[in-house]
Amino acid sequence: MEAGTMNLQQMLEGYTEDLNEATRTREFDVFVKKWFDLPGCSWTLNHEVTGIEAAKSFWTHFLPVGQPVPREVLQFPYKVENGRVYTWRQLQGGVAKKPSYGLQETQFDEKTLISQIVISSTPEKPEVEEDPRAATSRLGRILLAFADAFNDYFKEGDESIFDEWCAPDVNMVLDTTVWGMGVVGPHHRIAQTANFTLGDWQDLGDGHLKVRLDYTNWGGDDGSNLFDMTVTPEGKVRELVATLED
Repeated sequence: MEAGTMNLQQMLEGYTEDLNEATRTREFDVFVKKWFDLPGCSWTLNHEVTGIEAAKSFWTHFLPVGQPVPREVLQFPYKVENGRVYTWRQLQGGVAKKPSYGLQETQFDEKTLISQIVISSTPEKPEVEEDPRAATSRLGRILLAFADAFNDYFKEGDESIFDEWCAPDVNMVLDTTVWGMGVVGPHHRIAQTANFTLGDWQDLGDGHLKVRLDYTNWGGDDGSNLFDMTVTPEGKVRELVATLED
């Protein structure tokens, strides 16, 4: 931390304090309206893991379960090619006030186990060129059955459900960016039990900050999130790129 950054220190401490309050109350709309530079702000997470245990750890960390209205992913296959099923997806339910959309590519190996899942976000329902045979193809039907199993996970929280569907070395890639009030969505993935503490941070100049936010009891786990942040002179977050620390 460099000299002359007391205002930034206070800003980050206030951000962390308010994040803890919003985590307890689930009032993330209020938090985002206060701390993000609406409507043009963005929140990004790019993350990749390999192996079924790492994938299950990622899913259980970021996908809330046991809610009164469980989350649900609707999958719409639109192309099947070389063992790969292309779908657009709609995430709904849970505490979300409106659906969110994305694209997914699911690769199957020679044993018809899932060897890779690549998910990217879209700001609205994607427009795709649809092959009407995709959903009724063999792999399309298997993908839809896997989606049903995944939605059972949202209801029951039993991650062992994934074992029979995925290859041991399954590769999971998430590339998600949300904009404006869509920034609220990722915050709802935070477990209500989590508590954040401001760790080390660095001022790179021109509103560019590197910040480590430590957490405890996120679904029973302790760890850190690394934030690459750009803030306005008024202390509003314009861009936030989150990285999960291994």
